[in-house]
Amino acid sequence: MFYPKISVLMINYNHAAHLSLTIESVLSQTYQNIQFIIVDDGSTDCSQTIIKDYASRDPRIEYYFLEKNQHICHATNFGFQKVTGEYLARIDSDDLWYPNKLQKQLDFMQKTPDCNICFSWTDLIDEHGNSINDSERELYNLFNGSHPSCQEHWLEFFFIHGNCLSHPSVLMKTEIQKEIGYFNPAYRQAHDFDYWIRIAKKYPIFVIEENLTIMRRFLSSSTLNTSSTTESDTTRYLNEYLLIRNHFFENMDTELFVRTFHSYFRNPHAATPEELLCEQAFLLCDCKYGGKQNPILGIMKLGELLACPKTAEVLEASYHFTSISYYALSNQHIFCDSFVQTALLNAKHHTDKIQTLTEELQQCESHLKELQEQVTYLSSSLNTITNSTSWKITAPLRHALDKLRKNF
Repeated sequence: MFYPKISVLMINYNHAAHLSLTIESVLSQTYQNIQFIIVDDGSTDCSQTIIKDYASRDPRIEYYFLEKNQHICHATNFGFQKVTGEYLARIDSDDLWYPNKLQKQLDFMQKTPDCNICFSWTDLIDEHGNSINDSERELYNLFNGSHPSCQEHWLEFFFIHGNCLSHPSVLMKTEIQKEIGYFNPAYRQAHDFDYWIRIAKKYPIFVIEENLTIMRRFLSSSTLNTSSTTESDTTRYLNEYLLIRNHFFENMDTELFVRTFHSYFRNPHAATPEELLCEQAFLLCDCKYGGKQNPILGIMKLGELLACPKTAEVLEASYHFTSISYYALSNQHIFCDSFVQTALLNAKHHTDKIQTLTEELQQCESHLKELQEQVTYLSSSLNTITNSTSWKITAPLRHALDKLRKNF
């Protein structure tokens, strides 16, 4: 039986707390013929010591320590150059594999015609290793849906909805990576999403409907990863989605484009190159940003088409779209203009004020609690005194003293 070598590429940056578990989940795979490439992206914690220790005990590990941190795309592209196996798998240094992950995927790929890349379903855990499948049910369902393998489905899903593929679950033939090339370093949060789109333009994508991986999400820790939920990371992720969609139709076969998006065409009879460019522009008008429609990409594309006499003529003849129609689109808040900036600043001011008031309220509650404790103590002391025998015996004397004070 032929046992092809699988190159496993792992990128690490300051994940010493989870690194050992991830390495062990790779080394303990039931499929043993692997090349384990670990690229450390300039870690400043004890990650490199952990990696060296494991490498001294298992010759399948090859490690490379980059001098400075340049983020995941640079480190992954470096690792791509070290791959020697017939197959390639990816894992991040805080995610985990179940023991039979590689074996099941390899068996599936070898038995499935035209399968050059496949993924699997995944479980979700937080930074402490607790399952969040239920608390993050929407995300869990996204990563664990049923999908046909055809290119048309994947391209439509990617464009309309976004990514639903778990990066650490991928297994592909190395020749696919060689053909598609490297990660685009412009993308940090959605670099894999861009890569899957580029692959889907050329190959069908398969998903094994079984949980073979565990993806870790950092929900509240100061140690973050590309799946974290900070405001800056979320904003960057949304921005990258728009930037990726801006190039979505580039290098896409014309017939594949028509088969994929024909049901969305404004002109169902569109067929000429100019008409298809118009359809792409209108599709871009429907892109969403943070769940809301933002037509900025389509507006930019329509502006280019209006500037060209040939496509401008098609826009008017086939779509009744003119410069006046364009002006009706361009009066929206599609950029972060002064009005949006002012609204954001006002919102931040109110948020800061609420935070300050909340802190002051917490301080008041703390002082009130202290006063309540003092009142309780004094009340208890007073009850003890007034109920004592000495207090009762000296009552006539206190009464006489009160009268004397009044007289004087």
